[in-house]
Amino acid sequence: MAIISIAYNEKELIMEIREILYVKTVADFKNLTKAAEYLHITQPSLSQSIKSIEEKLNTPLFIRSKRGMELTQTGMKFVRDSTLLLSEYNLFISKLKNYSKEALSHSIGLYKLSYTTSINDAIMSFISSNSKDNYIIKVESNENLEMMLLANQLDLAIIKYPPISKRQSKLSYDVLFKEKLYVLMSQSNPLASYDKISVKNLEGNKLITSDINEYPYIMTHEVLKNAGIDLEIHTYTNYSNLSMILDLVEKDMGIAFGTKDICTYFDRKGINYVPLIEDYFYDICIVQNEIDKRRGKNNVLIDYIYNFLGLNLETRNY
Repeated sequence: MAIISIAYNEKELIMEIREILYVKTVADFKNLTKAAEYLHITQPSLSQSIKSIEEKLNTPLFIRSKRGMELTQTGMKFVRDSTLLLSEYNLFISKLKNYSKEALSHSIGLYKLSYTTSINDAIMSFISSNSKDNYIIKVESNENLEMMLLANQLDLAIIKYPPISKRQSKLSYDVLFKEKLYVLMSQSNPLASYDKISVKNLEGNKLITSDINEYPYIMTHEVLKNAGIDLEIHTYTNYSNLSMILDLVEKDMGIAFGTKDICTYFDRKGINYVPLIEDYFYDICIVQNEIDKRRGKNNVLIDYIYNFLGLNLETRNY
């Protein structure tokens, strides 16, 4: 029951939205019976309510005649002044109806190339089992995903990080698992027959990687810097189009760094995936706002991901 409280003749006047609506409806129909039918109440009840309102105001709002209910001068002012209030109230109610829908809308961010991993399958499986809710998937660069989390545009994100990546202080990072780095090369490359290979053995090869702002380039730069070698690097802004990159590798136009998920997802017969002797790993992280983590906002989804991937929930950092 909506109530408005105002000072009136040195007394507090309590006026319900319902009462204002009654006056407005009677004024529109000019007939108590028709107004009562419209309001789904009885005619005597509506008549009594109008009298009660007039007593509160200590002035008549209607003139009752054979022609029906005619507004007095005060009644006209009442209807005029309350019209904006009722309009604002109706707008507020319409917004309230959307609150529950908004509460069931979730946004999940995924890093580029996540489609090659079982993470993607876990997210899709969760969405299928919770079809009554609305889920929005956004695939973006690591930087964009973090910015969207900080702006509360995402509930959580799955992000693939090189180990040297900086972390945002207001975000929580929980490592799901690590992915070891491999070298992708054409079978015609002399190094393709090796069981394992050192980064230093790659000298003389052209290296294909992503744009400098993406995580593959960051990892590539770190690996080469640590090995103390300088390779000819070709960057591609559409590195997420892995088929194109693998075409170049298969034609022996360069080598690339990748992880086991890429090797499994793209079964290219003309490419060998050789593990590095040096241990370089990507961290696959669940990232969310610190506040959301403390509240346990995303616990149901995160537990589902752990179970789907066969990970030990006891290792999870709550």
